[in-house]
Amino acid sequence: MEKLKLKKSSVVFLVLTSLSALFFISNSLASAEVSSAESGFFVSFIADNIFHTSNPEMISSITFIVRKLAHFTEFALFFAFFNSFVISLDLYKNRLYCFLTMFIALLVPLLDETTQYLSPGRTPKVYDIWVDAAGCIFGIVVSAVIFSLCRRNSRKITKYVERQ
Repeated sequence: MEKLKLKKSSVVFLVLTSLSALFFISNSLASAEVSSAESGFFVSFIADNIFHTSNPEMISSITFIVRKLAHFTEFALFFAFFNSFVISLDLYKNRLYCFLTMFIALLVPLLDETTQYLSPGRTPKVYDIWVDAAGCIFGIVVSAVIFSLCRRNSRKITKYVERQ
């Protein structure tokens, strides 16, 4: 079996993946009270400084959007880092790793929502699984596009330098 050789970039992406995983796991295990307080900070800021409102219906809408964006963003970042790690190891060339990444992108949100059963006052929501999975796929696509553009530019620079 071939040994994997870790580059500096691979280690960085692995650390970022691990830190983002710890972040979303700690958020999933937080009690409903703590989770609401964290969301409430951002909701209050947006309601007071952007919309200048105290309308309960508007605040309820802002709360919904803030909470869903938080789900989407934390999973987008996690999978952007995870996919970057896979790409940095050149594992993306193997179709098994592409399939495995997509499988994990669907499994992790399901597991995340399931862990909310362990948190006091929290209930998992199927809608959140879909939002999380969309974030995962978005993170994968964005990281793949960025790596593709960087490699394309790197090849152009290499060809230009070789001509000189």
